[in-house]
Amino acid sequence: MPAKQIRALGGVLLTVALGTTGCAGKEAAPVEPSKAAAPAKQEPVTLKFYTKTPIDDFEKYINQFVKKKFPHVTLQVVENKKGSEIQDLIAANDVPDIIWEGLTNMGAALAEYDVPMDMTALAKKYGFDLNQYDAKLVDNIKSYSSKGEILYLPYNVLVFGLHYNKDIFDKFGVAYPKDNMTWEDVNELGKKLTRQEGEQQYIGLRPPLGVNRMQSQLSLSYVDAGGQKAALATDGWKKLFETFKATNDFPNPPVVKSFFDARDEFLKKRTVAMLPDILQLQNSDMAGLEKEGLRWDFATYPTFKDKPNVGVGVFSDGFVLPKGSKHADQAFQVIAYLSSDPEVQSEATRNGRITALKDAKVLEHAFENNPAAKGKNIKAVLSQKYPDPTVSSPYNGAGSGIINAKLVDYVNGKADVNTLLKQAEEEFNKKIAELKSK
Repeated sequence: MPAKQIRALGGVLLTVALGTTGCAGKEAAPVEPSKAAAPAKQEPVTLKFYTKTPIDDFEKYINQFVKKKFPHVTLQVVENKKGSEIQDLIAANDVPDIIWEGLTNMGAALAEYDVPMDMTALAKKYGFDLNQYDAKLVDNIKSYSSKGEILYLPYNVLVFGLHYNKDIFDKFGVAYPKDNMTWEDVNELGKKLTRQEGEQQYIGLRPPLGVNRMQSQLSLSYVDAGGQKAALATDGWKKLFETFKATNDFPNPPVVKSFFDARDEFLKKRTVAMLPDILQLQNSDMAGLEKEGLRWDFATYPTFKDKPNVGVGVFSDGFVLPKGSKHADQAFQVIAYLSSDPEVQSEATRNGRITALKDAKVLEHAFENNPAAKGKNIKAVLSQKYPDPTVSSPYNGAGSGIINAKLVDYVNGKADVNTLLKQAEEEFNKKIAELKSK
């Protein structure tokens, strides 16, 4: 469905006012149209829009709306590539005005170079209400600042679910997954579907594609409360490691090189029965795959017994305003509009970029423009709650890389969990010291 026409801010309505003065009771002189106050002219401005994370269709999701709402604003796209990485732009004193970024990337280069501006004052200045988002979502955004600042506004959020291949379930006569299953439930279900058929090995369940899915679900921090020291050798991280390994606990499991291999195994090879992942309506051409014969659906993302209905943390694409921007006010007005306008957000939500707003009228249009969504279990996956946020630190990116490598080793049986977590903590502390010394 094409986007609705966005009306420009209304023109000035001129009226002739007749009234009386307070004392003499004489009629006031009519206001002459030629002398009526004209709206302030907006000077043309070009805002540099830096796509640190790629955006699949800038015109469709961003530019067409900005041109209608702010005709005086021109967005100039700056791509993130060799020679124009954020550190290059800072060194050249060519700071962009708006940065398009994924929220979970905020602990990497942007934090390392102290790029994001606190937008709290701008939100107050322009009456921008953060209560239009889920409170846990706002808490997660604030967690990326040690001071609880607003360094980010969401454009959309990613939705997670437990995908399943109906053909594999039907082949072995096993009932489909239900909503609100725990990790223990789906692991047991997966064992019923992990079978060798001739030369074909079917795998019942593959683990999440990245450590940060379950890490955020369990609200596990990479660092201690002070944000300066590793906190990986803990019972929480041990629970995560053991849950991951349980998905690969069957005779003669394949060696895991990368958890991301699972997506192709589910979508293309079709040897995996269940895949907990970002809803593939947002990531893949599921309509095309259905035409090729894929029969699939999804249930809610698996949960932990002590955290019922708590899904994955906030994964989002959205906006950062960098310190040093020459047009911070104009840039904030643009991103606040894109983040919260019901018309912009309804159109994005129809196309699969699901709104971060709590607005039920917008959410009811989720995936409307995607034929593969018809008849799917969308309402249930949208109902899961966000977990509590984790501790913010500019070192989180490094910690994620270290713990993910140890997790691969553990799933492949290279060492016991306590040894690997102790190694991870030691390596991470060394890395933190190295980063501090720069």
